[in-house]
Amino acid sequence: MTSSIKSRSLEERIDEIESRTAIADIIAGYCEGTDRRDIDRFMSIWHDDAEYLIPGGRGDFRGTAEIRRSQEVIGKVWKETYHWTTNHTARFENADRATGRSDAIAVCVHPDGRISWVACTYHDIYERRSGVWKLARRLVERYFVSAPQDVELLPPF
Repeated sequence: MTSSIKSRSLEERIDEIESRTAIADIIAGYCEGTDRRDIDRFMSIWHDDAEYLIPGGRGDFRGTAEIRRSQEVIGKVWKETYHWTTNHTARFENADRATGRSDAIAVCVHPDGRISWVACTYHDIYERRSGVWKLARRLVERYFVSAPQDVELLPPF
């Protein structure tokens, strides 16, 4: 929504704030679901007909069955992942649709315990349907995946 504050009602402005909060929860849900291997949390952020696109041979996943399968594919490559997402922007096309972009760095642990660094940008489309914000599309633009490295990982508390 690019109109000025003065041209929008208080209700419209509050709706945008609430929408931004819901969209931020989607971004966190992606990282939390992937990193904690919480498939229910991960799947809760996608619309049924969503697209999860990872170019470079990693896979294009369309619809919830395929998006669910993406986590199995990723789980075979990485034993663990730790995402840090930043620089999130959301631009509203209308009250129920927004585009977004965020950058991420991830530490990805290979099955042998070595780690790779991954840097990417997520290009998103968020839609509110039946009153609920979810991802309609996520395109992953990867910049690099480092060679595996030996790094001492600390045990959990």
